[in-house]
Amino acid sequence: MKKNKDFDFIKNEFEKENITAPEVLSEDAVMDMLEGKKQRKIRFYQSKAFKSIVSAAACIAIAVTAFTVSKPYLVDNENITNNSSIQVLSSFASIDDVKSAVKKAERRNNYYNFTNVYGLGGTKDELEIAEAVTDSLPKANNASFGKTYKQVDAVEEGDILKNDGRYIYALSSEENIIKIYNSDAELVSSIDDFVYDYSERTYDEYIVDMYVYKDYLIVNTDKTEFEDDYVEYENTAVTYIYDISDISNPKVFNLFSQSGSHTSSRMIGSQLYIVSIDYIDTNWCKDDSDYIPYTCDGKKGDKESLALNDICYVENPDTTSYLIVGSIDIETGKRSSDTKALFGSGADVYCNENNMYVCMNELGGYSFKGNDEHRDSKVSIVKIKLDKNDIKFTAAGEVAGNTNDQFSMDEKDGNLRIATTSYNKDGDEINNLFVLDENLNKIGEVTGFAKTESIKAVRFIGDMAYVITYEQTDPLFVIDLTDPKNPQIKGEVKITGFSSLLVPVDENTLLGIGYSTEDGIEMEITNGLKLALFDISNPKKPKVLDSVSLKDVYSDAQDTHHALVVNDDKGYYAIPYNHYNNNRRGALTFEIQDGKIVITNDFKVSSYDYEGITRCTYIDDTLYAFSSRADIYSFNVKS
Repeated sequence: MKKNKDFDFIKNEFEKENITAPEVLSEDAVMDMLEGKKQRKIRFYQSKAFKSIVSAAACIAIAVTAFTVSKPYLVDNENITNNSSIQVLSSFASIDDVKSAVKKAERRNNYYNFTNVYGLGGTKDELEIAEAVTDSLPKANNASFGKTYKQVDAVEEGDILKNDGRYIYALSSEENIIKIYNSDAELVSSIDDFVYDYSERTYDEYIVDMYVYKDYLIVNTDKTEFEDDYVEYENTAVTYIYDISDISNPKVFNLFSQSGSHTSSRMIGSQLYIVSIDYIDTNWCKDDSDYIPYTCDGKKGDKESLALNDICYVENPDTTSYLIVGSIDIETGKRSSDTKALFGSGADVYCNENNMYVCMNELGGYSFKGNDEHRDSKVSIVKIKLDKNDIKFTAAGEVAGNTNDQFSMDEKDGNLRIATTSYNKDGDEINNLFVLDENLNKIGEVTGFAKTESIKAVRFIGDMAYVITYEQTDPLFVIDLTDPKNPQIKGEVKITGFSSLLVPVDENTLLGIGYSTEDGIEMEITNGLKLALFDISNPKKPKVLDSVSLKDVYSDAQDTHHALVVNDDKGYYAIPYNHYNNNRRGALTFEIQDGKIVITNDFKVSSYDYEGITRCTYIDDTLYAFSSRADIYSFNVKS
């Protein structure tokens, strides 16, 4: 290992960003920790969220990776079974209390939790809202059309492509505009309000996702406004509501904003819920208002700071961030309730029609005992009760480990079920499933399974949980939650590669979409797309019915469930795909026939986009594929 040059470089990058490098990053401390320690194998992980990071943040990532590879953050298995809930949810009494809390969290944060400040330590989204009203999208002439695949059928999730059976709305990420096509694949209009002149750049604004509700198009954006020196900036999550009754001329009907960066959103009927995260840096706080989250309504509205009694906090937070939750009634064009905020938590979000659960994957600090170091990981959870006209923070708790994505969480009969990956005292990955009651007290658990593997996919179906873990094979674990106080692993089955998304086909069959793998020089590596079909009719003896591997093929469906299309009317699935080694791109359709995965169509296109084909959808018998530029290709799908 190069000892001096690399650490000098990291130190200099910290100084450029006016960050004091923590002692744990000193050369001597790191070398002492690495001395004589066994190197762990790095397994495959892919996330598009890491494509653009500032230089100092990249250095932090390098340093943190060095630690986790040589000696990952540890959780003693005994501690896993003894986590207790934290019942501390209060609102601030004064601005001085707010300042004190921010500065205290900042001191705690400076040494070991700075990865979260730069967005390296968590996943975007996720919010899931269950058992609500019927689908709000209008059908035109009884057309069969593709809807965004989501965790709960009755609840809309935002995406970069929407289809209402009349028109298709697609985000051109390269141009930052929305293109609107009719069913004949003709461009009828576009929204280019977010294209700006770089020569007079005072802000950036990027489209995050969108919804369609009746004659309204809802567009969520992240806006960053810069000061003159470009060092200080302010992030705002903005929601635009467009009137599209005249599809040839979309017009802004209203807009709403709240401080922070857009993290998640969901829609139940006409109710839109917006979640953002706002990080506070005391170096940039010039007056009291800079410590408080804000909202702004209308095109020329003034910023309004949240009332102190609308801001809650948890005891000893590990992050200097606010989680901000706002709700908008699209039909009235007004906020449904007062916007609320929580200081000290925020990242992944799960929600049903009654409660929202906010989870943060946290990396604790190092503590030294003799020659051994110990690093904890935990998921902090906050429960929020949702009424149409009110939002209340009601409980807080924590469990060991980190979640994988939104499908790691589920609520049934008032209990939260959550699956995590943590480390035991020997530094090996282990996996857990916890059941928490309505007060976030732990009432049941199964821990320590699939040693040396990590969770890649979870799906809760009724009283059963299906968990995919991975190191070199893909075990599917079936966990019975009929007795929430005594979860039990009923069975498991292994297959090469791993699934990153589990899709219920019927009550006895589960489809896995993920990665095929092969042996590399020093580790298992991914080499393409894999589809797997599981028989789950007997929980004690799950079986692999079939699998299909496509080498050198990548699909966005491996990373996001929104890229999957399910056509129940025609009985097929569709996913976009791109080939690594040539310009072959397009969309695949496949069916489940007699326990087999049958690829029925391979629709090829000529696209030279860097991102390639990212989404597909359908109207009646026509399948449409979209590139990252929102270029459209159409195909006839034979019955």
